[in-house]
Amino acid sequence: MSRPFTAGDLRRWEAHAVPAWVYKGVLLAGWGFVFGYAITAPTSCTPVAPCLPDPWLSVAAAALLATPVLLWREPVLGCALGAGFGLTEVVSEADDGIRLAFGLHGLACALVALWLVEARRAQHRVVGSLSTPVRVPNATPARFTGRTVVAVLMLLVGLLALVKYLVDSSDLAEHTAAATRFGGRVTAVGEHDVTVQLASSRRTFDVLSTEGYAVGSEVPVLVDGEWAQLVAEPRDVTFPLTVMTISLGMAAFLRLRDLAGRRAWHRVFAGPSPAVEVLVRADMRGRAVLHTVDGRPFASMPVSLPFEDDRMLAVGDLSHGGWVVLSGPDQVLLPTRPLRPSHRELPRFDDPGEELLGVALEVPPLPYPVPPHRRDVVAGRWLFAAALFLTVGAMTLDGPVVLTALWTAGTCVLAGWVRGRPSAVFHHDHASVRSWLRTYRVPWSAVTSIRRDGERLVLELESGARFTLASSRRPVAELGALARRLHDLAPTREEDVTSRFGGALPVVLCFAVAAGAVLWLT
Repeated sequence: MSRPFTAGDLRRWEAHAVPAWVYKGVLLAGWGFVFGYAITAPTSCTPVAPCLPDPWLSVAAAALLATPVLLWREPVLGCALGAGFGLTEVVSEADDGIRLAFGLHGLACALVALWLVEARRAQHRVVGSLSTPVRVPNATPARFTGRTVVAVLMLLVGLLALVKYLVDSSDLAEHTAAATRFGGRVTAVGEHDVTVQLASSRRTFDVLSTEGYAVGSEVPVLVDGEWAQLVAEPRDVTFPLTVMTISLGMAAFLRLRDLAGRRAWHRVFAGPSPAVEVLVRADMRGRAVLHTVDGRPFASMPVSLPFEDDRMLAVGDLSHGGWVVLSGPDQVLLPTRPLRPSHRELPRFDDPGEELLGVALEVPPLPYPVPPHRRDVVAGRWLFAAALFLTVGAMTLDGPVVLTALWTAGTCVLAGWVRGRPSAVFHHDHASVRSWLRTYRVPWSAVTSIRRDGERLVLELESGARFTLASSRRPVAELGALARRLHDLAPTREEDVTSRFGGALPVVLCFAVAAGAVLWLT
């Protein structure tokens, strides 16, 4: 019998944890300060000392851009990337101020990374002193189809970005070799560009800084027919390398995460592993939230199967960032992501929501899409408008900000589609419930309870799974009555819940193609 994990044990376990404000607050704010200082530092480009593009810096910039995201989601990896980029800047950066700023931030990231790793080891030791070795029966391995699809897409984007860089750099080399050097006179200086009058034409060039240019000054220009560039600031075609590195890094991260999960499962199934008894409850997204046996939440993770709230054995590496297998009386739940801190209180067991017992007298024409709430429809339209604005704006930008604009636009597209579309469609024998990635076919015969959670309709199944619909412009009591009527009229036969790819996935894929086209054109 494994020992229950109590609030006292939790205090010992959490005493070793790194406070979230260290990496989500201090390091993130430090990154913002250092990044802002670096992009606003004065730059001087001259024909004698031109600002030459650095392909390796563009590759390393992927680590710089990924650091703030990973500090929030994967702090150990985020700290490692921050430390690595800081070391790169210390070795290669010519500006003393930028080198010092990134060096100090990289040192802080390295120290926090060591702290996080040691904290995880200490938590593992605490659990080891409390746990009892148990053997877990083999379970069906979870499939990561969605992650595999995303990894393949990222791999394709990375390869396309590499092809674009090779094409652009080859074209640039050909023009540079065939070009003739001419002198030009600056006729206008804009905020980020200068206009130069040549012998036969007038050209406008984007520049890093306009401080070194004055109206009337002479600047050397390389000209090859319609192609031209400043000698002091050659054209930078290395941005696709940043896109390539981010895409390939994401593909590798997703694949390595799957392998790490499978190795963790095999370690647990191979022999006795440390285990403690915890209370496990499902949140609104179906994730397993781990509580002490006296009801205090402390961590969460997504799992492979739906489950009923119950006491289970947490087997394996019970630490922040560890992989934990949950073993219940009748099933084994495999984690699909590592354990993360979670202290949000969930609804109480004795308040499952009001049971809706009303039955509709008439059934509307089927299939019946559950109409989304008007505020969600309006929000969805604004999100789509924001995505369109950001995508069009990205075509006029240059550098890493293009990737930021497209990422934000993709997030707006996903959120707009999910909020503005019906969350479910009622059929005569089942309900099609949509998530952003999949569409679930929920037979009415498998539904055992129809409840309300505020203004949301909840369908509960005999297996313990819950499907919560988004708020609708139709009152939840009326939706419950309609669902009850369809449930009573549905044929009574044994059917399981099935799912298929759907939801917003086609929209995300279409936007990924559009974003790839924007990156290719810019």
